[in-house]
Amino acid sequence: MEEVREQEVAQVQEREIGMQQKHRQHIYKNIEKLIRITDYNVIMTETVRRGLLSPVMRRNIEVLQFMGQYQNEEEVQLDRSRKYFEKITKRGPTAYAELKAILRSLKYIEALRILEEIDPPNNEFVSLSRAHSNKSTDIVDNRVSEPPDDQPSVSRKIVLHNDADGPLKPFVGELSGQNRQVIKSTRIHTDNVLGAYTMKSKHNRGVLFIVNIIDFPDPGKKRNGADIDSESLIHIFREIGFTTFYYKNLNQTEFFKTLHELTNSDYVRDTECFVMVLMTHGERIEEVDKVIFSDNSVINVKTIINHFQPGSCPHLLHKPKVLIFPFCRGETPDHGKYLTHSLNMRMTSLRIQTDGMPFDNVPTLSDILVCYATMPGFQTHRDPDEGSWYIQKFCDTMAEHAHDTSLEDILKKTQALVGNMRTRHGHLQMGAYDNLGFNKKLYFNPGFTD
Repeated sequence: MEEVREQEVAQVQEREIGMQQKHRQHIYKNIEKLIRITDYNVIMTETVRRGLLSPVMRRNIEVLQFMGQYQNEEEVQLDRSRKYFEKITKRGPTAYAELKAILRSLKYIEALRILEEIDPPNNEFVSLSRAHSNKSTDIVDNRVSEPPDDQPSVSRKIVLHNDADGPLKPFVGELSGQNRQVIKSTRIHTDNVLGAYTMKSKHNRGVLFIVNIIDFPDPGKKRNGADIDSESLIHIFREIGFTTFYYKNLNQTEFFKTLHELTNSDYVRDTECFVMVLMTHGERIEEVDKVIFSDNSVINVKTIINHFQPGSCPHLLHKPKVLIFPFCRGETPDHGKYLTHSLNMRMTSLRIQTDGMPFDNVPTLSDILVCYATMPGFQTHRDPDEGSWYIQKFCDTMAEHAHDTSLEDILKKTQALVGNMRTRHGHLQMGAYDNLGFNKKLYFNPGFTD
């Protein structure tokens, strides 16, 4: 009898050209919950980007013929959201799975959980537990890495970026699919013991300089999914009030030309903080960290850091400078260590002093925080669909804690989150940072000015 019932169900599903009836009914049953736990503009933008709905369909949903019936903008958005989910039920047999993928990518976990109630755990769809499994495709950012055989070679096209040969001007392109909400500060934070860097300007809070090198002469070195990190960083720092300069695929000459021009510009002269993120392949040779540019040229990371000495970068004297290098620092995967018993270790740090006479009252390098996505000698990991572990967790932590937490504590939280992740091969990653005379607390104070 049970076999007959299963055959009848299968026959019904075969006759359903559109969305399966059980899926359609489940959406309608939970539609009021779904529209209240998702943001219409965010989910619609991502749905159009993925092609599940067209721009024309979006316009049709947003054309409201009887505006008088709505009391306020909230009612308008709720009605649009309701029409959105109703439209999804008419978009074919794969629309339910595609909607779940959209919710997963936007981290609408509660909405995703509702949709997964209707499907058994062993079906063909990705389950909620898999969505949160902390496991990732094993792609690393060293010069010899290649995409896995089962991953397509895709690099999302973000909106336009700055031209290295053009005039120096802020990047103002629109972003899509960014749903992180940066919590705003209610006051300017400081520290009674260490003090805090000045971060209270409305128009000159900070400058963000992003260089993302994705394409190399060897197609096998293409950094798939790296665009996602750029979009995430730009979104977060825009919310904080930073002015952004964004470049892609620079060679070494273009990089240093742009860096010199920017750090000697009025933008940096007037700013309170400078953040640079260089995303590319990296390597470590004879205990020296190196980066690779789009022309395959290689340079020591130390050379880049030395640019921020007072002599070559006077506009940033006594200002916080944050340099983020989220690339490999070697080719060794971190397998971790398995502890079988309680282990307590005490490490003593020896400070060596020199007796040389001071030659200047300004340190060679000061007020610099250098952030690495991994420890020396080890690889970093990047998911082609979700972005790199380090940058994505950093953006998550910034959105949630930048309103009342100092940058160094944000980095510690980021490192802890990344340390809990594993690749499909069981490899892990642990970030690190170097403090070069970064002697005050840095609070970003998003949304608050003095």
